[in-house]
Amino acid sequence: MVELEYKSEFLEVSYDSENSWVISRWTPNTRHLTIDRYKPEVVALRQIFVDHHSFAGSLSLTQDFHFVIDPILQQWVVQQFTDYMPPKSAVVVAAEFVSQLSIEQTVQDLDTAVKYFASQSEAEDWLLGKAS
Repeated sequence: MVELEYKSEFLEVSYDSENSWVISRWTPNTRHLTIDRYKPEVVALRQIFVDHHSFAGSLSLTQDFHFVIDPILQQWVVQQFTDYMPPKSAVVVAAEFVSQLSIEQTVQDLDTAVKYFASQSEAEDWLLGKAS
């Protein structure tokens, strides 16, 4: 069962209790994000990771993510999630190249097996162990 746990104009976060996944979906409104508005979103997401610590996977739907995470902010994000990452993280890639690159640079320093996908179904198959 998938239950919505957080929703704002920039981010929706749900927990899939059947699969033990945290699912985050960034909205097109991220094109209007600022650092001061991005940080509370990250803190809200982190809290859900903390609440479900020991969950099996994270599914990040970043197709509509338009915010560019600068290097200093990337390090701050890494600090927020240290010790709370699941074993596997699947990311459905952002359409905008610079935003996607900033996501990849952020995730590379997190302690999780991460893989990038073009579609949500491919990402889910990988999290379920149906694809390599």
